Amino acid sequence: MYNKLIFSSIHKIYYYALIAYTLIFSLLLYFYINLPTYEYKFKNIILSQSIEGVDASAERIIDHITDTNGSFLEKNIINMDIRISNESYLEHLTNRHIASVFIVFLDNGKLYYLLDSSKDDKGELGELFAYEDLAVFLKVKARKKREIYIQEGLMNLGFTLIKPIIQENRVVAFMLIDYTQKSLDVLISRFSSFAHLFFKVIISGLLLLLLIGVYFIWIAHLKNRMYKIPNMNVFSRLYLTDYYERINFSNYYIALVDIDLFKRINDIYGHKNGDNVIVLLMKNISSLLSSEDIFIQYGGGEFLLFIGKKRVSVQEFRYLMEDIRMMVETLDIKIDNEMVKMTLSIGAVIETENSGTLQDAIHQADGALYESKHNGRNSVHYFDISDDRRVYRERLKDLINAGKLVCYYQPIIALDDNTIHHYEALLRIEDGNKIIYPDKILPDLEDSYFYSRIGMHVIEYNVKKLREDRDFSVAINLSSDDLLNEAILSLLISSSDISNRMLIEILENKSVDYDKVEISIQKLKLFGYKICIDDFGSGYSNLDHLLNLSIDYLKLDGSLIKNLHYDKKAHSIIQALTLFCQQNEIEVIAEFVENREIVEVLKGFGIEYGQGYYFDTAKPYDELPKKYY
Repeated sequence: MYNKLIFSSIHKIYYYALIAYTLIFSLLLYFYINLPTYEYKFKNIILSQSIEGVDASAERIIDHITDTNGSFLEKNIINMDIRISNESYLEHLTNRHIASVFIVFLDNGKLYYLLDSSKDDKGELGELFAYEDLAVFLKVKARKKREIYIQEGLMNLGFTLIKPIIQENRVVAFMLIDYTQKSLDVLISRFSSFAHLFFKVIISGLLLLLLIGVYFIWIAHLKNRMYKIPNMNVFSRLYLTDYYERINFSNYYIALVDIDLFKRINDIYGHKNGDNVIVLLMKNISSLLSSEDIFIQYGGGEFLLFIGKKRVSVQEFRYLMEDIRMMVETLDIKIDNEMVKMTLSIGAVIETENSGTLQDAIHQADGALYESKHNGRNSVHYFDISDDRRVYRERLKDLINAGKLVCYYQPIIALDDNTIHHYEALLRIEDGNKIIYPDKILPDLEDSYFYSRIGMHVIEYNVKKLREDRDFSVAINLSSDDLLNEAILSLLISSSDISNRMLIEILENKSVDYDKVEISIQKLKLFGYKICIDDFGSGYSNLDHLLNLSIDYLKLDGSLIKNLHYDKKAHSIIQALTLFCQQNEIEVIAEFVENREIVEVLKGFGIEYGQGYYFDTAKPYDELPKKYY
């Protein structure tokens, strides 16, 4: 399965940084260890910077004493007056840092004095100048550039500046400026202090960077562990959220896998056993995947698979999906000494490169999953761009994402004084000049993960209206499954500033977990929300709604109301329900009020509110009257 290599794949930047840091640190450490080897060059650089002023003065003196016709060397050899004059110029360079200044010339591989400004131990014309390293003079002659020579073996001298004297583009002599040992010691001590401080700062900085780098790599490693479901090679949905942009989805086939009728396992055997079933199925599915694939637990019993295209062909991917389905179908799962069978519905996308975004690809897989479920479950369905029903569902999703989901509002009337108590928000989608109604929206998105997004959109849409208009009160429709959705509950709780003006109508659901729904209702009531059961009396509704849920309102379905004034059975049922609600402090709302006769019967029962065409049709918010009370 998708092993630890994902850490190195996603966090390559950390590894590259660590490698670069290690190389730099090793280089600097090597350089520091071999500092004596480079010290001479560094000293020359430091000394060159420190004698720039003297060097410039020496250059001017050289220009002056060579500014005559004829050979500088010959004139100084044969003319004592010129020699004495030039030596006096050399004296201008001497100071407390400079021990002596003199000029020598090279003849037959040996150096001889030409000029010497020294008073003591003065070198005379033609006297041999003994120098340890003749090579430095040959180097100056060849390059025609100054050199600094550090005197290692002399007690009183520190270093010597050797400058070439050039005439007719050839070096005819050398000016030597001897610096005292004290001046060298001062400069070198500064250099050494600077060098050691420099390396200490650099190495300390690198050590700090190393600690920071190790810290971030460790944090990344911990996050990677956090994304993994314990003891399995499966990632949680948080991984997909955090690394959404980094997954190159076009390199994968994508499949959305859902455990068929998994809610029954939780309802019959409990959530602990349900979780064990999920773990068992994930381990078995993982065994069929490779390290190049990504396996994500997308929801409770819903999984997202990314299968590498480089690893398998299209046909092999199809075989793999069928292998996963058949493997789960043949599993013998034991729960509380009972053997149960599980099946999977799978929706897959092959041509992911044609999807605009990863979210689009997941939407397409979800559409294919919808087909799998509605074709009898326990099957694999592939996204087909030419499928008319799929195109319609995708069109609905695109319209909702584009903000075309709106609400029309029908008033709920207080029957005793004919005033508006609140409005019911009725879902609509605007498609150009066409209005799409709920019966054309919800069935085509049912069993789709996008279905829950509709509830989120409705809440967000109405919260905005309520915050803009403080005289506005509204009822919104949510399914019992919506009330078990943590995202929807969190949104309602975060919007509790308008809870006194937003009634929640619970739509019927065939499989209601009353205990869980009641817990959600109690949470919402703590934040000020009122709860209503919608469409009571239609389809498969039963008294469990009234007996098990803490509601504030009961809305009677129109199938009972529209025949009320001549249907004795409907009359008796409503009379009994109204009496029950009055005894339990539940207010009653009647739907499909179409004429005055129905209003009078409802008032005779003591029913508080009515809704229907007799009062008004549903209208956009902008067409509602400005005052609602």
